Amino acid sequence: MFFITMFFLMSFYILVVIGLAAFIPMVVFVLKMSYVVPRDQPLRLNRKRQKLYLFNYNRSRLPWLNWPVSIKVYNWADVYGEIMFSGVGGDRGYHLYGAICEPGTYNVVDRFLLAKEWEEREQLNQIWSYLCIYMKGESDLPEPRFKGRPDFWRPRKAEKWPEDMERESTTAPQDTIKP
Repeated sequence: MFFITMFFLMSFYILVVIGLAAFIPMVVFVLKMSYVVPRDQPLRLNRKRQKLYLFNYNRSRLPWLNWPVSIKVYNWADVYGEIMFSGVGGDRGYHLYGAICEPGTYNVVDRFLLAKEWEEREQLNQIWSYLCIYMKGESDLPEPRFKGRPDFWRPRKAEKWPEDMERESTTAPQDTIKP
């Protein structure tokens, strides 16, 4: 009887250890996906250069590794706004995409997500109009509909742009002086 009890007790301890060995990495994975993995794709608009700078994460299946970053630069004249509806369960609603086309054509080369809206398509039209007015350099921009931080905002580490891209994306082009 003593040996049977010891066998079941040892089996219980082994199962607990195996369970913890499987459960702890899963908890770390979920915490990393919730608080560390980037959820957005930061972009900068430089109206002096008429360029769009896109901070793009190259996602990996291994969330505990640092994801490599590539920064793409596009001419604003080649960017078009597209609004699409998605009926997929977790991604349901309207999406505003920036479509990058080959110069002088409507052949789409790349797309990136600008904004999502659950019910109203009109708000995405307003966002795209706001971006276009901003890039034209007009000063009579409308007041934002919702001021302040969104409810879903969470503090995160700021993205670190490379030094040369930081300078280019935040400054006007330098005029060359000829003697």
